Amino acid sequence: MFLIVAFHRSLSSATAQWLHRAGLSMGTDLMPPGVSNPDGHFEDLPLVNLHDRILALNNTDWRYHDDSTFDPFIRMDLLSRYVSHREETSDKLCGVKDPRVCLFLPAWHKLLNKQGRYLVVLRHWSGSTQSLLHRHSRNLALGDGNNTLDLSFWHSPEQAARMWLASHRRILALLEESPEQCLVVSHRSLLEGLPLINKVNNFFDLKLDTTTPSPIRNNLSQDNVDSKLKSLLSDSLQAELEAIWNALTLHINHRTTDESPHWVATIDNKKSEITQKPIDFVGALQIDGTNNPRAVSGSLQDQLTSLVHDPQLPLRSDELIKDIQKEDRFSGISWEKLARAQLSRGNASGAKHSLMQMIISGRFPPFVYMLLGDCYNAELDYAGAEHCYQQAIRLNKNNPAFHIRLATIWLIQGRTKKAIEHLQQTLSNHPNHSGLALALSNCLDLQGNTSKAINLLQSITEPPEALSNRFIALTMKTNHSQGKALHKTKVDFKIKNPTLQNEIAYLIAHIKNPAAREDLAQRITRHWE
Repeated sequence: MFLIVAFHRSLSSATAQWLHRAGLSMGTDLMPPGVSNPDGHFEDLPLVNLHDRILALNNTDWRYHDDSTFDPFIRMDLLSRYVSHREETSDKLCGVKDPRVCLFLPAWHKLLNKQGRYLVVLRHWSGSTQSLLHRHSRNLALGDGNNTLDLSFWHSPEQAARMWLASHRRILALLEESPEQCLVVSHRSLLEGLPLINKVNNFFDLKLDTTTPSPIRNNLSQDNVDSKLKSLLSDSLQAELEAIWNALTLHINHRTTDESPHWVATIDNKKSEITQKPIDFVGALQIDGTNNPRAVSGSLQDQLTSLVHDPQLPLRSDELIKDIQKEDRFSGISWEKLARAQLSRGNASGAKHSLMQMIISGRFPPFVYMLLGDCYNAELDYAGAEHCYQQAIRLNKNNPAFHIRLATIWLIQGRTKKAIEHLQQTLSNHPNHSGLALALSNCLDLQGNTSKAINLLQSITEPPEALSNRFIALTMKTNHSQGKALHKTKVDFKIKNPTLQNEIAYLIAHIKNPAAREDLAQRITRHWE
């Protein structure tokens, strides 16, 4: 197993793409391209979902930054099952790329032992931190993404840097323990044209195709870092970050002559009416600045509904089970809601138990099989998931969601042709269904039929936001200038919407930390300009 170990925003997608094209198998159900990454992320979705599930079981997510206890070993059986599945379904050396890997390195190293091969890409903390802030401020500015998630980087202005620190502590431990298994390259060396495939072949004794052209371009990454970033971080944190970075650089095999950060002074753009608005709002609103912990309240049904709709809320399953058994044992609806809440927090076994209680209560609509299939899928029992999805279809063949899930299981198993044929047949029965079109376009793109995927998406009338974004991303993949023009037209329309402007200004004004509030306001204005 070959692991690409790199923190977020460290050229890992382009690196994984290069290795994948050269003969490394990165998976069969890869994360689809996005507007910010039209060539794709080359992350195997089953692994991303698996990592997210274990993070959820630890009451955290991909933003983990050593702010709570975290046990990467709690579901080693699932990691082992994942590795076995990948090796059984591929005749090539299997690769893994997911920035979450950094947090799980102790578990991966224990599982793979001496069989693990690690390509480590190191980027200075300042560049990764700035790039994360750029991405999430852009999401806010354009009305994309998740406001709660995106804003967390300014409500807790040290979060991004502490994420880098948490991941690189674990990377450093791996480098110190098993340097012979780790090829370490700097982010900047990749930008400057390092012949990576040759280096990988020589270090790990592989035979990847050295004639594969590099997808890495110098404009893929901005290397200059706004000096104002320092104002968001305490001196002690900056010192700790630098200490870890200096320790990491001792292990780099391939680097440039200058690996120091390129700090630059901010160039303030001339403020127009639209860009001044967020800053004006700061003075116009009464800033609360409190971060009260969220909690569930109200009736049992109200609590369960809140838990389903907001996976960030704490779930106390044992207490809820007692309440359901006491107040609503045989209705089925409460068990269904509890199962959905448990699934969203990674507790597939608990969700399965709740669904069985739902069946015992006499409530057994077809989607129960779908939810059971989701439980089996979360446990990487693809045969069990396939059976459940087929049973759901048997009871109600007119629900597209059942068909999409079944096709996804086939995709994970490498049965891409079967998945495409099934989705095509289902779409013919449900023409203009955006979810089916999105799933089918992903399969087609994975098979290299990107133009066909674009034509399919273009045929959907009144497409939702997700489908429209995918269409633009795939267009950028095949014709960058055309896709970029489509994206600009869409962005220009969105940012002129007064409702969006007022919403973002309101959100900015309620950031408690003055430096963080100013930082986000300036980033938003630059995106809008």
